[in-house]
Amino acid sequence: MFHALGFISHPSKDISMAAVFERNIPLLYGYSIFIKRVSMPIIIIYFLLNNLNFTQIGILAAVMAIASLVTEVHGGVFADKHGKKTSLMIHSVFGLLTMFFYFIGDSFTYFLVASVMYGLSSAFISGTRQSLMYDTLLKLKKEAQFKKHNSRMVLYSHVVNALVLLTIPVIYTFNTKLPFLIGIGFFVISLIIAFFFTEPEIKSRRVGLPKGRIFDSFKEISTNKVALYAFVIAMITGAFTYMSSNFIQPLLQISGLEIIYFGIVYALMRVIMGVGGEITHRLERYARVKTLVLFGVIIFLLSFAGFYIGTGIAIILAVLFLKFGEGYNRIILEDELNKGIKSENRTTILSISNLSKQLTNAILVFSFGIAADIVGVQGMFGYALIVFIVFIAFAMLFLKCRK
Repeated sequence: MFHALGFISHPSKDISMAAVFERNIPLLYGYSIFIKRVSMPIIIIYFLLNNLNFTQIGILAAVMAIASLVTEVHGGVFADKHGKKTSLMIHSVFGLLTMFFYFIGDSFTYFLVASVMYGLSSAFISGTRQSLMYDTLLKLKKEAQFKKHNSRMVLYSHVVNALVLLTIPVIYTFNTKLPFLIGIGFFVISLIIAFFFTEPEIKSRRVGLPKGRIFDSFKEISTNKVALYAFVIAMITGAFTYMSSNFIQPLLQISGLEIIYFGIVYALMRVIMGVGGEITHRLERYARVKTLVLFGVIIFLLSFAGFYIGTGIAIILAVLFLKFGEGYNRIILEDELNKGIKSENRTTILSISNLSKQLTNAILVFSFGIAADIVGVQGMFGYALIVFIVFIAFAMLFLKCRK
């Protein structure tokens, strides 16, 4: 396994730079595995156990999004200017601190600090893995393989993570703190992996001020119809995905599923999300990208409807269907966005894209958190379905006008 991840190297004067850059690919696969939050199946239950209500949970999610919001784009600029390897190492450090504060926390204040740490960590991962992968493939003259490697990076990380998640709820029933200790260990491993990345040099890399780079990035998005289309749709679907993730555990409780089985559902979520991403590069030969994106939007509509009116197993199936749509949309839209941007601004633009998702998510999760306290989680998703339809309708109108 260590050979596969590139930890064991055999220095030689004859080794080609191509082989050095090739090593980035399996390392990125490994890194993506160990930055997953293994506490996901129980985090909301953990908050509720520590006497938080849904409004406070909504505040935590909003603070997390805002912390990411104020640093997101500058995190992308940092990666483009100072190196994606450095950025990924910083992400691992902040991820480790997030798990640490969850581990020692027993009140809203501790979890608030953890939320800030997690938001800051997002700024340094946002688009950085995909950017490093794309730049590596450019260096190897294999950029046409980006969608394949990006989808497999998602698939492999989610499958391995699924196996881990199977055990987390069981561990949680014995010790509520232990899942976060395991999370600390995972981020330590990711930090070690990041140390072995090799940064491809981009000759056209701009060395100007961050403000100039950000302005150029916005201009590039707005003037490229492919990038703009992917940017807008990714913003809406990504934000609603993030928002929905905060209510999956209460939905599973409503379905009647016992907490000890949450790990099985989360494992299936990971696998299905990975499968959703893996099949996208196979489907594009049969349909246009816009048709495939439309199918992804329909998946969201059906999932929200299932959350609103479903009972028992129907709610669980709706959760799995949404996760399939998340993986499916992500790979399509990331590929389209990468096709429309220049390499020297790649991470900055991907960070702007993620920033738009986080900003929209901050508004949604706070608003819907209050709604969930008033009308219940299922009733809240009735409003979410209506708002999602309105957002998509306005997006289609906006893109049509831009044409």
